[in-house]
Amino acid sequence: MEVTVNDWLEAVHHEVELRRWRDESEGQWKSFTVHNKLPAVSPVMLDWYLTNFDSDSYRLWHPAHVGLQWEKKILGPGATHIAWERINGRLAAYRIVYEEAEKAVAVAKSAETAKAMNVLDSERAVLLSILMEPGPGGITGTFSFPVATPDGFVEAHLKHAEEEVYGMANVAAPYLVRKVFGWMATDDVLLAHPLIVAAEGARLEA
Repeated sequence: MEVTVNDWLEAVHHEVELRRWRDESEGQWKSFTVHNKLPAVSPVMLDWYLTNFDSDSYRLWHPAHVGLQWEKKILGPGATHIAWERINGRLAAYRIVYEEAEKAVAVAKSAETAKAMNVLDSERAVLLSILMEPGPGGITGTFSFPVATPDGFVEAHLKHAEEEVYGMANVAAPYLVRKVFGWMATDDVLLAHPLIVAAEGARLEA
């Protein structure tokens, strides 16, 4: 993706705000839990998707996603990317590292299957934290924000995360699977893939 000077300035301003809220919070966090109904998603599948998606599938994931840059592309913990996206219409450049569950702010019920996605500042200190816990009925996500974070910002993030579920399952993941494993994959093959759960009556898109 092409990044202009204005893009960088807007993203830097966004991080400055996040840093201020974190500093004002003095180490205190507030957490919100959301359950996404994605049956049969395994920890292995979560590892694969969240360390293999590319800029094209990232933009298909949600209309507010602008672009993706990988800093460290590996399978599993340690994978790091910069996600360019708009939150409340404002551009952010989130450096996100995929980590073991104990690195999340929230405490996992089962650290063996859970994973963390932490948003880091330019000095690699945590600004926001997401704990993901896959289970038989889907994925439970716990989003942790510094307590000084405005309610409107929190609500925008939770709404964005809810909207991402449909885009991932019905558009981005099918696209990525076809791109990696072959465009001859038919809908019935895709539906057998444990991450892809098409909404009733929905048609999977290439």
